[in-house]
Amino acid sequence: MSQGYPKEYEKNIVLLDGTKVFLRPEKPTDTDMIWAMYSTLSHGSKGYLGGGFTRERIEGWTSNIDYDRNLPIMAVVMENGTERIVATANLSFFKDRPAFKHKANFGITVHDDFQNKGLGTLLTKHMLDMAKKKGVTEGFPWRKSRQRKSPPHI
Repeated sequence: MSQGYPKEYEKNIVLLDGTKVFLRPEKPTDTDMIWAMYSTLSHGSKGYLGGGFTRERIEGWTSNIDYDRNLPIMAVVMENGTERIVATANLSFFKDRPAFKHKANFGITVHDDFQNKGLGTLLTKHMLDMAKKKGVTEGFPWRKSRQRKSPPHI
């Protein structure tokens, strides 16, 4: 981890159906919750993702968090007294490439149970606010998946 946990990126939001969601940066202890989210996505939702999501891949993310290079944000809800990650978003910065310091890659995944509730829109707005604070003025264009002809509605 290159810096301490960036608490300034935490935010509480409320979805269209009244569900309260806590947005916060990823923590090293999130492996099980992230795996639970990705492993229960529908086949259709997995079709939007690049590459496979194995537990080992997720362990790599959570064991080596560098908030200067990647800013992963988790959307967390409380269900029956237990935290559950229901969406993830990530900004990837180009710290090694000065010509691209004003750009970032962006990715987002919302669990099927929480789609069409406004979470994707609110999480994207949160990520855009953070990108602006980090000096990002341009993102790379949407890359369409092989299964879909256009990006999903946000």
